[in-house]
Amino acid sequence: MNQPEVIAIIPARGGSKGLPRKNLRSLAGKPLIAYSILAARECSQISRCIVSTEDQEIKQLSLEYGAEVIARPADLATDLALSADVVRHVLETLSGTGHQPEYFVLLQPTSPLRTSRHIQQCLQAFLAS
Repeated sequence: MNQPEVIAIIPARGGSKGLPRKNLRSLAGKPLIAYSILAARECSQISRCIVSTEDQEIKQLSLEYGAEVIARPADLATDLALSADVVRHVLETLSGTGHQPEYFVLLQPTSPLRTSRHIQQCLQAFLAS
C-alpha cells in the first residue's frame, strides 16, 4: 500500500504584539521556528515542510533549516488573519504549480516540545481511522 502524501505547513509571521519576533527567539540554543521545521523534516511520513511567512528573516532562517518557503501576502500577516486562510493560500499556491498533496499537518512554531514522534503517532492514528 502506498503511503499518502502529507506536507507540513508552518505559519510564521514576523509581527507579534505579545512577544515581538517570537518565531525567531532563541530557545535552548535554537530559534523557536527551528523546532517545528526539524520535527517535520525528521518525520518520515511528511514529504515537504513549507513555511508561510511575509518576513525576510524568517524566510532565510527557514531555508537554512531545510524548509521551503511560500511568501505570505500582507493581508494574511495581520493579527486578524486566520490560520485557515493561510493554509488555503499555501494549498492554492501549490495547486497553481500542479501539486496537490493528499493531506497536510499544521505545525505552529509556538509548540517547540512537539517532536517528529508526536507527529508520526498522530498521522498513524489519523490514517488508520
